[in-house]
Amino acid sequence: MVKTGFYFSLIIGIVSLIVLSGGCQPEVRPEISGTLDLTEGADIERNTEVNLVERMALYRTQYENQLELLRQFYDRQGNHMKVRWAAEELEHLRTGPRNSYLVVAETAGPELKATTAIVEADLLYQEGMNYYKSGRGKLGSFLANKKKLYMAIDKFNELIANYPNSDKIDDAAFQIAEIYHYYLKDYHKALLYYQRVWQWDPETPKPARFGVARIYDDNLHDLVKALEYYQMAVNMESHYPEKAEYAQSRIEEISRELSKK
Repeated sequence: MVKTGFYFSLIIGIVSLIVLSGGCQPEVRPEISGTLDLTEGADIERNTEVNLVERMALYRTQYENQLELLRQFYDRQGNHMKVRWAAEELEHLRTGPRNSYLVVAETAGPELKATTAIVEADLLYQEGMNYYKSGRGKLGSFLANKKKLYMAIDKFNELIANYPNSDKIDDAAFQIAEIYHYYLKDYHKALLYYQRVWQWDPETPKPARFGVARIYDDNLHDLVKALEYYQMAVNMESHYPEKAEYAQSRIEEISRELSKK
């Protein structure tokens, strides 16, 4: 009797936590309404979010496990009505929406360093590139195969998660950012992955800052931020002549536009 009471108390506590965090509510994806904070201090907030989401996932798993124990308890008692109740609640929990609150770039954090050549990581990177090349189509996002693009993202994320000191993590982050930017139009995720590129390899040859500038310029219409990152791109990514030329032209145009305000 004491053990059963304990189970009920634990379940009630976990249910309350999940309800308060919105864990069982239908998924709502708001439109982008602002820009993503790319300052170094923003990662402190992301670390807090990672801890909260991980704790919520733990409670959700405990809730599911306790419901299964409760179902088994009623089954042994022969209480078919309560077996059905517990089974229905389990089914709702297992098949209901489970939002992906975090992406690998958030859980990995900004401190990783792309330093070591690892054969397994190189193979994952090549697998990801194969999916990317076959998924992006010949006419840009219009004919893109999104299933293959998500498979590419999975491979690149697997590389980052399993080989966090690989010298390919910055390359993988860049490819993910490009997919989110140009094909899936998820600009917040693209911005974060672009940022990880230069955090994980300050000497990266990838035009990540240029990618950030284009999102602020073309998609989020934040000319101040766009100007900031175009200037970074010109100063630090000049080995991409076409991009550097475009960035310089936009610096001049945006500067003129902002001076009129």
